Amino acid sequence: MTTLQTGSRLEHGPRGVRGRGWRGLCAAGLVCAAAASPGGLAAQGTSTWSGVYTDAQAARGETVYNGSCAVCHGDNLAGSEMGPGLAGSSFVGFWDGLSLGDLFQVMSVSMPQDNPGSLDTAQYVDVIAYMLQRSEFPSGGEELPADQDGLREVVIRAAQEQ
Repeated sequence: MTTLQTGSRLEHGPRGVRGRGWRGLCAAGLVCAAAASPGGLAAQGTSTWSGVYTDAQAARGETVYNGSCAVCHGDNLAGSEMGPGLAGSSFVGFWDGLSLGDLFQVMSVSMPQDNPGSLDTAQYVDVIAYMLQRSEFPSGGEELPADQDGLREVVIRAAQEQ
């Protein structure tokens, strides 16, 4: 069982989950628990600047996004009154320092809002690839792994390491 920690980045972050009902609280609690657990925050290794997805994977993710996510998050991932933006500087800044595994965990238990968990693992991962592409992270020659442990190895970084 996950415990929600108040004052969290998800509760108060840009376009955060405040006022989004029990699913938002669950999402906040999951990220807080991931951040507090050993290995929950990706500390080193691969980052989103390392070309961790392929263009083909992002194209599949765009198809899934348009069918399952755009109604709430907008056609261009910029967000709407129904859901926050899923690409760009505010999104990346919000998730900075957390892993793609953390993002996957929140998505897979709370999205799509009208049918949480209804996508298969590969579809959620493909949507993450599309989100990375639209956030202008570089693509590469390997697809994102379709497992949470592999995704935990990739840290979201707002700024490219020099």
